Amino acid sequence: MVNFSLRSVYGIALLLIYLKINLSVKVNPQCNGTFIENCTSCEPGTYANESGVDCYCCQVFGQCKVDSLCVPCARGYYNPTWQKTYCVPCEKGHYANVTGKQECDGCEAGYFANKNGSIECQPCAEGEFQNITKQSSCNKCDPGWYQNKTGQEECLMCETGHFSVHPASTGCTACTEGEYQNVTGQKNCLKCSPGYFQDQKAQAECLMCKTGTFSKGEGSPKCDDCPKGYYQNATGQAVCDMCNPGHFQNVTGKSLCEPCPVAHYCKGTRCIDCQPCPAGTYGNNTGLVDCSACLPGSYSASGATHCLECQNGHYQDKKNQSSCVTCDSGTVCNKTGCTHCDPCPEGEEADGKGLSECAKCQPGTYKTAAGPSLCQEFPDGTYKTAAGPSLCQECPDGTYKTAAGPSLCQECPDGTYNTNSGSQSKQDCLLCPEDKFCPSSGDNPQPCPASAYCPAGSSDPEFCNTLLKPNKIKMNCEVTPSFIVVMSVIGLVVLVVGVFVTYRVRRYYKLRAGQPDREPLTKSGTHVYTGL
Repeated sequence: MVNFSLRSVYGIALLLIYLKINLSVKVNPQCNGTFIENCTSCEPGTYANESGVDCYCCQVFGQCKVDSLCVPCARGYYNPTWQKTYCVPCEKGHYANVTGKQECDGCEAGYFANKNGSIECQPCAEGEFQNITKQSSCNKCDPGWYQNKTGQEECLMCETGHFSVHPASTGCTACTEGEYQNVTGQKNCLKCSPGYFQDQKAQAECLMCKTGTFSKGEGSPKCDDCPKGYYQNATGQAVCDMCNPGHFQNVTGKSLCEPCPVAHYCKGTRCIDCQPCPAGTYGNNTGLVDCSACLPGSYSASGATHCLECQNGHYQDKKNQSSCVTCDSGTVCNKTGCTHCDPCPEGEEADGKGLSECAKCQPGTYKTAAGPSLCQEFPDGTYKTAAGPSLCQECPDGTYKTAAGPSLCQECPDGTYNTNSGSQSKQDCLLCPEDKFCPSSGDNPQPCPASAYCPAGSSDPEFCNTLLKPNKIKMNCEVTPSFIVVMSVIGLVVLVVGVFVTYRVRRYYKLRAGQPDREPLTKSGTHVYTGL
């Protein structure tokens, strides 16, 4: 069976050769049925062109009459063996850029040939690479890699701060603000964490927010200033801290809060400004959460560092007050810091508001009990001679008072008397009768002495001289006989003395008229002067 098969194949081959020769002869009548002997086989890289007589009429395929008649393989084709009637196109990944190639050249790394019969290889495009020779295609750069040139054997990794998200990238994209990439060959960027920022592109790291600033979310291109009422004293923070009670911040971007100044306070958090202590309170320290209350007996205005004591004549019985109350009429406060006003005691008053001392009731007025009431005027017919708490008294005997008020009782006029107390009219004073005298208006009339006379209305007796006698009827003094004798003697004596003096004066002037003045009476040297 095997032998039959080999003979069959051999017979078929001979038949085909025969048919070819006969057909050639038939097709190309130039052969005239005659084959060319001693043809030369075409070398590798060439082939026998059967369209010509010199090769077609050779008895063996792939031979020509002479070797110069063999045709070199065209570019893009090759022939690796002898006696070929055709050339084979270069396979993909190979090329032949000259004629007569016995074999095609393989494409170098970075190049490719994607079809048969290529006369040259194409460079890998940008974004592609080929690191193996004899390839029919290029590989795309993976994400995170790029190639910005043609004909390259490899891709380049994206540098830090850059990325490429798609395959076949011709370049890397810079990370935008708020992002970073600290590893090469990456297909994306990372967002800055909260508390960090990046305000530049193509950066390998983010920066920490400085004190007084923050970045709340991811991917921040900048840090924001802490708002008013907040602070941040650490770097790289996602939030700011609220100002604590007693502290404030009225400027943005600060690393700390300020304590409230003296006499100011802040109860809550996040204070932008501190409020002055309200009236009725005070604050003598910084950083106050609340102000202290002014105690009873004191007060303050808004923003006070201490409370003021109520002044004399004023009081305050409540705390947290902005002013003191004026003491009412009838009450006083004689020191500072009073929590109440005291009523004046018995016999004293405060006739006005805001007084620090009580005054004794004035003469003619009285007050019977302690309290805020004022002194009252005495009723008619009563009096009080000194300031103080005593009650009103009736006008004593010999006096009267016609109206209520501070005036004193008035004495009855001289020569009158009144033995009744509490008299309210001058008419109550009675005229002292005749032959009586009234030395005191409060006593009964006294009998007139025998040696005197007392007309009606006498306060004292009228005594007569020794030489006179009283006339109680006529109410005068009368002359007595003794008085006449005495007066006669006195007249005579005066007359005698007058005559004598007149005589002596006349004699004196007469002597002086007849003699020089001071004429000596003797001549003895002793001076003797004479005169009246």
